[in-house]
Amino acid sequence: MLIGEKVGLRPVEEADLPLIARWRNHPRTRTKFLTALLLPASGQKKWYEKLLNDPTRIQFMIVRLEDNVTVGTIGLNHIDHRNQSFEPCALIIDPEQRGQHLGVDAIRIMLRYAFEELNLQRAASPTLPYNKSAIQWYEELGFKEEGIARKAVYINGEFHDVIHHAMLREEWHDDLRG
Repeated sequence: MLIGEKVGLRPVEEADLPLIARWRNHPRTRTKFLTALLLPASGQKKWYEKLLNDPTRIQFMIVRLEDNVTVGTIGLNHIDHRNQSFEPCALIIDPEQRGQHLGVDAIRIMLRYAFEELNLQRAASPTLPYNKSAIQWYEELGFKEEGIARKAVYINGEFHDVIHHAMLREEWHDDLRG
């Protein structure tokens, strides 16, 4: 397990799939994804099977250290070892566990793992403009806004912009390492 201040990250297991699907389909969570589709249980199983055989993805479950309760999921997408880049995949915190600043700790652990253990150079993340919590986290962690793709995704009957944030390994400061 990768350990932070409040949470640890462990690999996702097949037994976690119903929990991930429930969190992913929650209305407050689903609308913050670049695709707002409902995810059936069979889709979650297919996702997991692809994950096991995909070297460009790593997915973790977030475990609160004080009581060993699984409270969310986070990971790395589009890992490109040649160009040393990746995309943090969507952070999902159980809607009942939000507001405890567990997500920021999970992001810090994931970034430390990517930059220090996997030797990656660049983290880049697309975010919907109305996902204020993600934008706040990225800015707090030192990500820089690189641009906006105008009307880039179609969700719930309308087009939305996508804000692109990125952080380079050299911007990863000691005070952010948690």
